Amino acid sequence: MNLRPRALLAGAGACAAAFVAICLVAYLSPEARAVDGAALEGFVGLQGPTVDRVAGSVVNLGDPGPVLLGTLLLVGIALLRRRPRSALFAFALIAVTSASSQALKVLLAYPRAEGRIEGAAIGDAAFPSGHTTAVMSLAIAFVVVAPARLRVAAGAIGGGAVLAVSYSLVTGGGHFPSDILGGYLLASGTALVLLAGLRSAELRYPEHSGRDATQEAARRVADRAAVTGPVVVAAAVGVAVLAAVAGVIAFRFSDVVDYAQAHTAFFVVASTLAVSALALLSGLAVAVGRRG
Repeated sequence: MNLRPRALLAGAGACAAAFVAICLVAYLSPEARAVDGAALEGFVGLQGPTVDRVAGSVVNLGDPGPVLLGTLLLVGIALLRRRPRSALFAFALIAVTSASSQALKVLLAYPRAEGRIEGAAIGDAAFPSGHTTAVMSLAIAFVVVAPARLRVAAGAIGGGAVLAVSYSLVTGGGHFPSDILGGYLLASGTALVLLAGLRSAELRYPEHSGRDATQEAARRVADRAAVTGPVVVAAAVGVAVLAAVAGVIAFRFSDVVDYAQAHTAFFVVASTLAVSALALLSGLAVAVGRRG
């Protein structure tokens, strides 16, 4: 499916509207703030020496250094595949969202923490989460840069990274779950605007598909390198399963059930974050369509 620019802009508008709605509800609704705080309390309750160490390492994926490295890698893959517009999209998306997330955090600064939750330290300038926005942008760019047949694998890998960073941020007590959702929507909305521009350019000035033997060979090498994606997905799934088993063993099944009953908001919100991230990435994969 190749969506027209107008449809892509409509999707960006929906993301913007959802972003504003979540911000207003998270700031102004006592009921929503109670749910946000209860979910945060459930995440923070998982803190411990091992969890803190792992979560701290995962959060670092959203630091400027790793984000810059990931951006250069994706731009390089796109150029190797002879997709200069995809390379420009990846660079522009990550640059724009990195700058806008920091600006919005300052503009939308608002006191919410009130020192109510032990183990959490959330400043007024927290919405949207900059780390989440950056990693979500990388995941979206990965989907766009990847060959069409590997976009499902790219989305799975990107989605796993996004959720790992998201959960680690909230478990560390640095953000409310609403800040995470804001990051998802900022990255997705910006991506849809840029995709609309990219689609308009393709309709007016199609990229030349002619390639000599050297260029074709380079493209095949890049595509074959990307085939490792499904293997990475399988490995990630295996690690997730092992982690879940280890968690059950560490806490005992009865303790997991008790924790779920005592922190219902935590499990509901954690599931909502997972569904939201994967739904947005899936929608963007459809929006990209089967470009050349």
